[in-house]
Amino acid sequence: MGWDVTYSADFVPNPKDGYTVIIQKATKLKPTDDPVISGSFKVSDLGKIVLTVDNPTFKRKKLIYRYKVLPHSE
Repeated sequence: MGWDVTYSADFVPNPKDGYTVIIQKATKLKPTDDPVISGSFKVSDLGKIVLTVDNPTFKRKKLIYRYKVLPHSE
Protein backbone atom coordinates (compact mmCIF):
# COMPACT_ATOMS: atom_id res chain seq x y z
CA MET A 1 0.00 0.00 0.00
CA GLY A 2 1.50 3.36 -1.05
CA TRP A 3 1.26 6.72 0.58
CA ASP A 4 -0.83 8.14 -2.28
CA VAL A 5 0.72 11.60 -1.87
CA THR A 6 2.06 13.61 -4.80
CA TYR A 7 4.00 16.85 -4.46
CA SER A 8 5.35 19.53 -6.78
CA ALA A 9 7.04 22.96 -6.49
CA ASP A 10 6.92 25.99 -8.79
CA PHE A 11 8.46 29.47 -8.73
CA VAL A 12 6.11 32.26 -9.86
CA PRO A 13 7.84 35.62 -10.49
CA ASN A 14 6.13 38.89 -9.50
CA PRO A 15 6.25 40.57 -12.94
CA LYS A 16 3.12 39.81 -14.95
CA ASP A 17 5.23 39.10 -18.06
CA GLY A 18 7.32 36.53 -16.16
CA TYR A 19 6.81 32.82 -16.50
CA THR A 20 6.43 30.03 -13.98
CA VAL A 21 9.53 27.89 -13.40
CA ILE A 22 8.96 24.26 -12.45
CA ILE A 23 11.31 23.50 -9.57
CA GLN A 24 10.08 19.96 -8.93
CA LYS A 25 7.76 18.08 -11.29
CA ALA A 26 4.86 16.23 -9.69
CA THR A 27 6.34 13.23 -7.88
CA LYS A 28 4.55 10.45 -6.03
CA LEU A 29 6.07 9.45 -2.70
CA LYS A 30 6.53 5.80 -1.78
CA PRO A 31 6.81 4.35 1.74
CA THR A 32 10.43 3.39 0.95
CA ASP A 33 11.41 6.99 0.05
CA ASP A 34 13.52 9.08 2.41
CA PRO A 35 11.11 11.13 4.58
CA VAL A 36 13.25 14.27 4.10
CA ILE A 37 13.14 15.96 0.70
CA SER A 38 15.46 18.88 0.06
CA GLY A 39 16.59 21.04 -2.80
CA SER A 40 17.83 24.51 -3.69
CA PHE A 41 17.67 26.91 -6.61
CA LYS A 42 18.63 30.49 -7.50
CA VAL A 43 16.44 33.17 -9.02
CA SER A 44 17.11 36.77 -10.00
CA ASP A 45 13.49 37.99 -9.80
CA LEU A 46 11.16 38.56 -6.89
CA GLY A 47 8.35 36.07 -6.64
CA LYS A 48 6.83 33.22 -4.67
CA ILE A 49 7.29 29.49 -4.35
CA VAL A 50 4.15 27.40 -4.68
CA LEU A 51 4.25 23.97 -3.03
CA THR A 52 1.44 21.64 -4.07
CA VAL A 53 0.65 18.48 -2.12
CA ASP A 54 -2.12 16.22 -3.42
CA ASN A 55 -3.56 13.79 -0.88
CA PRO A 56 -6.49 12.02 -2.58
CA THR A 57 -7.09 9.69 0.39
CA PHE A 58 -9.15 10.33 3.50
CA LYS A 59 -6.16 9.59 5.74
CA ARG A 60 -4.62 12.59 7.49
CA LYS A 61 -0.97 13.22 6.78
CA LYS A 62 1.45 15.68 8.34
CA LEU A 63 3.51 18.11 6.29
CA ILE A 64 6.36 20.07 7.79
CA TYR A 65 8.40 22.43 5.63
CA ARG A 66 11.28 24.79 6.17
CA TYR A 67 12.81 27.41 3.93
CA LYS A 68 15.78 29.74 3.97
CA VAL A 69 16.21 32.89 1.91
CA LEU A 70 19.69 34.25 1.28
CA PRO A 71 20.22 37.89 0.21
CA HIS A 72 21.00 38.54 -3.42
CA SER A 73 24.73 39.00 -3.98
CA GLU A 74 26.38 40.18 -7.19
